[in-house]
Amino acid sequence: MLVPLFWLLAGVGLLTYGADRLVAGSSAIALRTGISPILIGLTIVAIATSSPELLVSIVAAFQGKSAIAIGNVVGSNIANIGLVLGATALIYPVKSDPATTNRELPLMIAVVAFLFLLMYNGMITRLEGLALFLLLIAFLLYQIRLARTQMDLFEEVAGDVITHQGVPVWLAVFYIVLGTACLYFGSEAFLAGAVEIGAAFGISDAVIGLTLISVGTSLPELATTVMAALKKETGMALGNIIGSNIFNVLAVLGITGLIIPLDGGDITWIDLWVMLLFSLGIGGLLYYAKTVSRISGLVLLACYAGYMFWLFK
Repeated sequence: MLVPLFWLLAGVGLLTYGADRLVAGSSAIALRTGISPILIGLTIVAIATSSPELLVSIVAAFQGKSAIAIGNVVGSNIANIGLVLGATALIYPVKSDPATTNRELPLMIAVVAFLFLLMYNGMITRLEGLALFLLLIAFLLYQIRLARTQMDLFEEVAGDVITHQGVPVWLAVFYIVLGTACLYFGSEAFLAGAVEIGAAFGISDAVIGLTLISVGTSLPELATTVMAALKKETGMALGNIIGSNIFNVLAVLGITGLIIPLDGGDITWIDLWVMLLFSLGIGGLLYYAKTVSRISGLVLLACYAGYMFWLFK
């Protein structure tokens, strides 16, 4: 058991480091072309940040384990709200703002509801993958248009990108190559460890995706949001979670589904309902209470723990 656990943890490390280097390299190259830092942050950086989930899902699909790919997205969306947001609220209450409540939150719920409907046949076809990918393009264009009219809302995005401005071209190219290699080998190691651990406990690919894979690929979000909570910057933490859930569905399943049709395997309606109810629940909480209190965070964590218990019972 120690060997697969080592591969699992090594995979998480490589995926996290690979995504970071890919962001640094691609941002530095894009800045030299004269592209706006905000535009880079909303497109290149956003997609690069979702690259661990994307690479893991693509590799899993090509290995004939497409249930892991779908389980990864469904499980990550559940974990982002139940585990990541719950843990963040325990540290410091998460307050909403009108922009998040009226704009990003309804988009996240709509995207999750659309995935719920697409899974009526238990799979994501290439046509459905195309639909998700086109929605991803529309979402990115919407974000770009919004950024042009409300620049102040995206100053932090631009600030993160500008930090990579001084990276030389040769080093930026090296970062992109290194990041891509780390993502590929990290996804292989991560999957190998997760599948072997799952086989040892006799659990299905779907449950592996919903648990080990989804939690592993959500660790960067957990680290980022916990650090934001410690700094009392919970608005950024909430934005990271909502944005991640939108990209998980549109980018990860859209791109993976375009490449190869995905069979949900043992993904059940209960898993999909849990994902949808978590999304609706946090939407209602933020809309009416305007905050996720410590008590609400504890409830979210308890609900997530209950779902994990149900999966392994």
